[in-house]
Amino acid sequence: MFVLIAIAVGVWLGTLVEPRAAGLWWGRTALIATAYLYVCGRGVTLVRAVLDVPPLRMRRDEDRSAGAIDIARGRAIGSLERALALTLVLLGEYGAIGFIVAAKALARFKALEDREFAEYFLIGTLASLMLALGVGVAVRLVLK
Repeated sequence: MFVLIAIAVGVWLGTLVEPRAAGLWWGRTALIATAYLYVCGRGVTLVRAVLDVPPLRMRRDEDRSAGAIDIARGRAIGSLERALALTLVLLGEYGAIGFIVAAKALARFKALEDREFAEYFLIGTLASLMLALGVGVAVRLVLK
């Protein structure tokens, strides 16, 4: 039974390999979905790696200890930020990415008075946006 199902799926997927409109559509869709999954899901690993470089690491004292809820919120905001940036790059709206930085700065306006936090925040935001920009430009180049 499994062999019959595998053959049927293979025959169906074989039609997508040929350069036809259906195959190209599925390929484009898979590429874009992979870009979103990478940028939103695994992107936090790359951004965290940048922020954990010893010279860039922010010291953690009693005033700066973030709870689990704050960390989860920060990761969710980062994922949404990268998804929005990737969407804007794929649409060719590069200028609108500045609104993401402005919105984040507005939300953290008071906290940005602390220079060390401001630099940490800026490095994290720029690393996150650079990842989304890089993946978005690469996808646009492949899809041309």
